[in-house]
Amino acid sequence: MGQVSIKDIAKAAGVSFSTVSRALNGNPLISQEVRARVQTLAREMGYTPNALAQGLQSRMSHTVGLVITTISDPFFVDVVKGVEEVAREANFSLVLATSNNDPDQEMKIIETFSRRRVDGVIVAASQITSDYAARLEGIRIPVVMVNEQAMGGAGQQLFSVTVDDFAGGRLAVEHLIGLGHRSIGYIGAGNRPRSNSRRYRSYQAVLAEHGILPAPEWSCLSKETAIGDLEGDIRIGQCIVPQLLEAGVTAVFCYCDTVAVGAMLACHDLGVRVPEQVSLIGYDDNLLSEVTRPRLTTIHQPKREMGQAAMRMLLACMSGSQIGDLTLQPSLLVRGSTAPPHDTA
Repeated sequence: MGQVSIKDIAKAAGVSFSTVSRALNGNPLISQEVRARVQTLAREMGYTPNALAQGLQSRMSHTVGLVITTISDPFFVDVVKGVEEVAREANFSLVLATSNNDPDQEMKIIETFSRRRVDGVIVAASQITSDYAARLEGIRIPVVMVNEQAMGGAGQQLFSVTVDDFAGGRLAVEHLIGLGHRSIGYIGAGNRPRSNSRRYRSYQAVLAEHGILPAPEWSCLSKETAIGDLEGDIRIGQCIVPQLLEAGVTAVFCYCDTVAVGAMLACHDLGVRVPEQVSLIGYDDNLLSEVTRPRLTTIHQPKREMGQAAMRMLLACMSGSQIGDLTLQPSLLVRGSTAPPHDTA
């Protein structure tokens, strides 16, 4: 009989080739029971690991590079936690770097990580465009994007974990319409083009479905360039909401919670009561949404799960498994910042 292969073990165990490969390498994605069964079968069948494969495995650094745009955005806190949890279980270390919303800097960080022999890279809110993606062809490690923000795509060799922003926008606007609002404004963030485009298109689509024709003055896109900067996002809400109130809106869908906090501060300064005179809804469900008064109605993004999924995808990729992009679903959290319009309450 010839040398026993992984394919032979897979057939005997009734599992896939990739499952056997991961089980023999002790990958935590495979249950302890399956790992034990496959490893026992391998011993009984006289399986001898391929020397080249062993050499590649031994050269792994068990380190993952994690790139975020800024440390000041509350969105990334839970994403990083999720990545770290799964990485720790798999005995991987994380190296963190910030790109400051600069696609060229982001690309340089990925290239540096590759030279320093990390086993894979996770990039949160990537700004890499198709122009930059060609440079990734020389990088021999897997890259997973979390909530990619580049318009036009970033190349086929990258994988992504995202949340359905169109569905999230629908949840927000339908909630406000369900309360009786017809004059609904939108405050957008120009520094997150992909997610902003989806949320704004959803806002427009839902209004149209309900026969509401928004006035141009009801929506405004900020020109802020510092992505996820806490002060910048708050400033967006503070600067824009007075214009929308002047246009007669009774409710405002804000791109994110920090923008909504800025809108709430502006309302307070103007003597406009929330939600009695205007309803505000955010997006993300970060810590700020819990500490405002009233507490902020928001669209919950499963941020921790996104980080966990990204790290699991990276581990699967490292083990040679075929993976695909993943889209998670948002949910509505109704709190105290939304109510029926004051003239119908």
